[in-house]
Amino acid sequence: MPYTKSPVRVYRLIKERFLSTPLSAEGARRLGGRWNPPGVGILYTSASPELALLEQIVHLRSLPYSDLPRLVLLTLEILEPPRLLNASELPTNWRDEADFSVNHQAIATWLAKPDVLAIGVPSSVVPDSFNYLLHPAHASFGNITVARTSAFPIDTRLWKDSDEI
Repeated sequence: MPYTKSPVRVYRLIKERFLSTPLSAEGARRLGGRWNPPGVGILYTSASPELALLEQIVHLRSLPYSDLPRLVLLTLEILEPPRLLNASELPTNWRDEADFSVNHQAIATWLAKPDVLAIGVPSSVVPDSFNYLLHPAHASFGNITVARTSAFPIDTRLWKDSDEI
């Protein structure tokens, strides 16, 4: 029997208003991020729905629960496993919120000319877990499948509004 590779599942939480363009890297291209400078778009995904949630929560903490955006969880399938970068391979200050340039330099070659669709980088929230960066300029980007889309409300027990503290 011939061997067939199973797709790798990765997860992405997006605001409901962006559901018509689930694989868009435009926001990352315009604003830049921890792993990409402005002008270079990449798609940020996570190894699990839980990690995707944590990655969203760190950016939404200043909002009252009633103002949180409606989120949608995308389960994506990619056909090749990501290349993993462990924290030990990164500069010691890779988690520094003040300056992401060391991260941009650490993956500069891949950002300029992606030889693989995805690279796995440690989460700054949970460094023992991986986020996966998908590069729209890679030839396999068009083969990404959105396997599942589901509403993803944030449980109220995870949120304390500032007037409740």
